Amino acid sequence: MNEIERPDPKVLFVWRAEVLTTWGIILVITLAGLIGFVYTVGMPWWYVGFAAIPLLFGVLSLSLLKLRWKFWTFQITPDSLEMSHGWWIRKRRIVALSRIQHIDFDSGPIGRKFDLVHVVVHTAGANVGTIPGIRTERAERLRSELMSGRKAL
Repeated sequence: MNEIERPDPKVLFVWRAEVLTTWGIILVITLAGLIGFVYTVGMPWWYVGFAAIPLLFGVLSLSLLKLRWKFWTFQITPDSLEMSHGWWIRKRRIVALSRIQHIDFDSGPIGRKFDLVHVVVHTAGANVGTIPGIRTERAERLRSELMSGRKAL
């Protein structure tokens, strides 16, 4: 039985950039809307303080990323690929190796900078799971392990 693996720790940089980008955009839109209301409707200036709400959610999201990484695991057994993630609500997916039809690699600009890809596993017409933040070299070996013994039609 193979050992339990986690995404590469560098995926934390990618996730942080995604959280900062997402919540930064939400914060700017919220601030612009609140300032617009202050000027057009005449709301008091303290209403701009409501922009702290998306700021707090962004900080909370950043602080939980380490837990997200810690609880993301995958393992290849002789018969299956087992993926497990979630610290609050734990999700576990087991996919029989015989059912896997193809594997895709996805990588955004920040992921490419750190040589990381998301490994997307497909069965008959369905995406059954994604393993985030795997180094390209490991992802290629993972694809070989998952697809070994298959013959192209």
